Amino acid sequence: MRLPEFIKQKRLNAVLTQQEAVELLGYKKAQFLSNLERGLRKPPLEILRRMCHVYRISREEMREHYIQEARIDAEEKAISKWDSHFALGQSAQQGAPSVLEENEE
Repeated sequence: MRLPEFIKQKRLNAVLTQQEAVELLGYKKAQFLSNLERGLRKPPLEILRRMCHVYRISREEMREHYIQEARIDAEEKAISKWDSHFALGQSAQQGAPSVLEENEE
C-alpha cells in the first residue's frame, strides 16, 4: 500500500474526518490533508510524526511506509530517466552499431 492510501486508511481507522484530523495536526484547511491522501503532495516528516500520535500509529510502522514510498519514487524516477535517455539516444543513433556490437567485431 502506498503512503497516501496508508495515511488515509489510518485516519479512517481513527474515525476522523479530514477536517477533524487536519485540526488535530495543527492546520486549518482540509485541502492540505486531501492533497497528502491523494498523493498530490509529499507529507513533511513533522506531519508524519504528528500523524503517528493523532492516528495512533507506531513510528516503526510509519517509518516502513515512508521508506517504501521513497524506494518506489526513486525506482520510478530512475526508470523514467533511463527510458527517456535511451529513447532519445535510439532515434539519434539509428543504424549506428551499439557498443556491444562494436566490441563483438
